[in-house]
Amino acid sequence: MRKQMKVAALVSAAALLAIGASMTSFAATGWQEEDGTWVYYDRQGDRVSDEWEKSGNNWYYLDDEGYMATDALIEDDDNYYYVDANGVMVTNQWVAIDNEDAGDDDQPDVWWYYFQNNGKAYKRGDKSTIFKKSINGKTYCFDEDGKMQYGWVAYDEGTTNYDDNAWQDCEYFFGDENDGAMTTGWREIAIVDDEAEDNQPGDGFWDEDQIRWFNFKSSGKKRAASGDENSLTVKTLKGVKYGFDGYGRMVAEWFSASASEASASDPDADYVRTFSYFSSPENGARITKGWFKVVPGYYLNRDDYEDDSDDWYYADGKGKLVASVIKTIKGKKYAFNELGQMLDGLVALEVDGNDIVSVLEDDFDDYSDDDFDEFITDDYEKFYDGTYGIYFFSNDPDHDGTLKTGTQTIELDGDNYSFKFQKNGSRKGQGLTKVDDHKIYLGGRLLKAGSDDKIKIVNLETFATMTVADFVKDKEATAKNMTKDEAKAQVKAGYKGCSEGDDLYIIDDDGTYAVINTSGNEVKSGSKKDGDGFKVYVSSYKITHILIED
Repeated sequence: MRKQMKVAALVSAAALLAIGASMTSFAATGWQEEDGTWVYYDRQGDRVSDEWEKSGNNWYYLDDEGYMATDALIEDDDNYYYVDANGVMVTNQWVAIDNEDAGDDDQPDVWWYYFQNNGKAYKRGDKSTIFKKSINGKTYCFDEDGKMQYGWVAYDEGTTNYDDNAWQDCEYFFGDENDGAMTTGWREIAIVDDEAEDNQPGDGFWDEDQIRWFNFKSSGKKRAASGDENSLTVKTLKGVKYGFDGYGRMVAEWFSASASEASASDPDADYVRTFSYFSSPENGARITKGWFKVVPGYYLNRDDYEDDSDDWYYADGKGKLVASVIKTIKGKKYAFNELGQMLDGLVALEVDGNDIVSVLEDDFDDYSDDDFDEFITDDYEKFYDGTYGIYFFSNDPDHDGTLKTGTQTIELDGDNYSFKFQKNGSRKGQGLTKVDDHKIYLGGRLLKAGSDDKIKIVNLETFATMTVADFVKDKEATAKNMTKDEAKAQVKAGYKGCSEGDDLYIIDDDGTYAVINTSGNEVKSGSKKDGDGFKVYVSSYKITHILIED
């Protein structure tokens, strides 16, 4: 039988008096007071040592010299007991015992023990895994010596881990040294993360010294994703979704398991779709779904992050960003670029159905009408067949941002222009590049002649707009200064308006060209004179001839 006693504190004279009061009367055999304390003699008259003896309803312990122990932790047959200042075995009670190693390697000042109804302290057996015990409705952890463990504890070790990275390696948290109840539910815990700068940089509130929220299951195990710190699991708690990384920290603001310097330097939509946004750590980092406007994280959009520029984003039902798509939300269409930013205003997109292959232009503010027309005509075939499209989303993104259709007035470089966008079908929202009701649209913009030009000519195959002079030059038309007889002959031949001295250009137009006026209407018939003295004759929307009158 292994016996050991640790004295917790010296007994006082007042305590001795109390001890005497608690003892029953003793005969020569049994309890005797000697040298200011109590001893016990067996039937043979020998002083008992290293044994328990009972008086009344209480048990007392005789130490290795036979004296009654007080304020001492007793190790007896691999079990631990405690006797108080009166020498009475403590039962159903917590006791704090001074730690001989206090101050060394973060050791506590005292160790707490709990002694059961039979006086034995709860302690772990031979197994090295965690030992938990419920006491008064709370759960505690004890080591093989009966010491209550606290702080971070790993399942396969079962003892307090004092390392700075204990929060990474351990699954349980048992409070502090004076309140070691197992944590369940939410708890803020101070940690040290020496890799903070390398883990999701851009979350500026994370320094090396952090105070982070953790959540623990009813079993005491922390919620954590499988994998390293860049892993993510999303759990629904009381109807709200929260994110936890591989170490169990509740994540906040921007998070992506795929975040990296390499991907951030040239992000694409697939990379951006891995990001989720959680609210601030102070408010509880609920995963964000639907609309939100924030500054992007360092790994998501480095330029806007460094400029502290916020953008509108939309997250799907799983909290993932939408990107490179025209998406219908509550019956209305919105567009998102490859960085997940909502597009607004006039934009040019390469599309494949509702997928945005690329954003060709998202800022037409400084484009003149000529700049805009040139932008379209450089690839007019793709605008014509719908591969490319000009779209208009509200210029008031904070209150709208929806795709606009039909006729719209849009400002370019300080001037207002009339646009028309497809109202339905697979090309809904695309600016028209065609003749519609005898009006000609290029990328949605209604083509008009300026007040100085009065009229212009449009190539209906390429949608190029030109002055009459450029048209004549382009057609390599030849003019002849007509005599009176020649003019009469031309009039007789059907070329109206000819007079002596006029230069006549005969145009063989099969309907490739159209004449437009300052209202944007296509001229059906008759004659129109431009600002340079050219007079264009039209019949059934086709140019027949052009005169320069003498």
